[in-house]
Amino acid sequence: MNLREILFKNDWIAPFMKKFRWGLVLAVFLGTLTLICAGLLMFSGGYVISRAAQRPFNILIIYVPTLMVRVFGITRPIVHYVERLSSHNWILRITSELRKKLYLRLEKTAIGLSERVKLGDLLGILNEDIANLQDLFLRTLFPLLISGTLSIALVISAGVFSLHLAVILAIFFAILLVLVPVLSVKRTSKADEELKNYRNQLFTDMTDDVLGLEDWVLSGRKDDFLNVYREAEQGSRAKQKFLFAHARNRNLLLQAVFGILVVLLLIWGHGFLREGDAINYIAAVALTVFPLVDAYLPLSDAMVETNRYGDSVRRLDEIPEGKKEERTKEISSVKLEIKDLDFHFGDKQIFDQLNLTVEPGERVAVLGRSGVGKSTLASLIRGDLIADAGSLTLDGVAPYEAKNLEQKVAVINQSPYLFATSLRSNLTLAKLDASDEEIWHILDLVGLKEMVASLPDGLDEMVDEAGQRFSGGERQRLALARVLLSDADLVILDEPTVSLDPITENQLLELFFERLSDKTIIFITHHLLGIQHMNRVIFLEAGKIKIDGKPSDLLEENPDFKRLYALDKGLTD
Repeated sequence: MNLREILFKNDWIAPFMKKFRWGLVLAVFLGTLTLICAGLLMFSGGYVISRAAQRPFNILIIYVPTLMVRVFGITRPIVHYVERLSSHNWILRITSELRKKLYLRLEKTAIGLSERVKLGDLLGILNEDIANLQDLFLRTLFPLLISGTLSIALVISAGVFSLHLAVILAIFFAILLVLVPVLSVKRTSKADEELKNYRNQLFTDMTDDVLGLEDWVLSGRKDDFLNVYREAEQGSRAKQKFLFAHARNRNLLLQAVFGILVVLLLIWGHGFLREGDAINYIAAVALTVFPLVDAYLPLSDAMVETNRYGDSVRRLDEIPEGKKEERTKEISSVKLEIKDLDFHFGDKQIFDQLNLTVEPGERVAVLGRSGVGKSTLASLIRGDLIADAGSLTLDGVAPYEAKNLEQKVAVINQSPYLFATSLRSNLTLAKLDASDEEIWHILDLVGLKEMVASLPDGLDEMVDEAGQRFSGGERQRLALARVLLSDADLVILDEPTVSLDPITENQLLELFFERLSDKTIIFITHHLLGIQHMNRVIFLEAGKIKIDGKPSDLLEENPDFKRLYALDKGLTD
């Protein structure tokens, strides 16, 4: 993907360049003016040095040129500062719009996003690709526009005084703007693309491995884990070494080109500036070239990086636009109705003509083998997934259409997440205007009041990322506190005690069912502990409900449930 396609053949760059075009014009103008001031500073300085060497009979003869040195010396950093301010403001505005567009597009396609995009790839898009587009403006577009504008201005200005000088400048600018960047791209594009692919893959591999780090450690393969990344790093360093070596050699070549240009300007000046005071301009003209080095040296790197930008644009374009379904409906009650529901993960059918009704206030336990679809059912109820066919509604409203779903439905899962902020902020996620009195009351209900009160900062105590400072049981109690603060009507318990010891598990289940006595509960579990608190038990198998009834009735009348109960309790016939 070439630079033109990157800028104009997608909907990630061109719309924002058009929207903020005057900011771009201002930044390019100020950047060009900065270089002109730098050139004039060197020009004035060269004239002053040359004229002063002739021992002028009156100091006033070099007073004005000396004043110009002072003027341009002050003007250049001021204009440069304003240029940086305006260009970065422009870039940050566009980056903000890009991130907003990306997040909105991801939100529109959030349902089932994990089926299409790996977590590592998503992290790469959110971090690497948006940063690349920011670099596109800062490190490629600005230098190209500024150096191009400056080249045209200098060639035209030189043409006013001398056609020969204009031709010399045009040839050298063509070398600097076209020839060297094109050759550099051909030389390094493959290595740069491989390095980019390595970085993209690193996000995916590292994410998968970090999430499974415990498995690496428990299996005794920690050294294998490290060796995989050491080998990959060695390969990437070899490519980086090649790119750095090429960049050094290229910069040496460009500096030699500038050196030749200075020599040619001196020769031109000697031939055309020979009479009267004109001889003093020879050094001035030659010194004007030196500030241009900073403008033209980055161009080759800028062109090489277009391959990287093209890859980022392609990945962003692959995210489907999606259609944003406006959540305009409201749920009044939490009566759950599932009718003829079908759902697939790829080629695997999870539910086949599933039918289920849960009345408000009912407590339903959902049992089944691993992979049968228990947690998938919870995701459908939360609106995280959408059925392929049939319907799932709460009070006649599809969950993904309800604007008050979060107020009506709460979830306590296996690993409740705590954020790296204060304990108060973690709890008030469920109710932003909750008072300290309410929070302490809820903490008392879940049995954490004394523990929190004993912390040095109480409710203001900072929580480590993921809440690792708290035990599994304490994290589950904090999750229950959130639910009680939210006052949701339907609570999904998605195997909340699966990783806890039996004593803690039993205590927590008793606490959950006691504090949620007035709620509708859907209890997803893999065994029968706490089943006595349920009004109803359903057992999923092959995408349908195989068992459905009251626990006491099933224990007396259903042989499958009796066998399941015996296995769970460790009983034998």
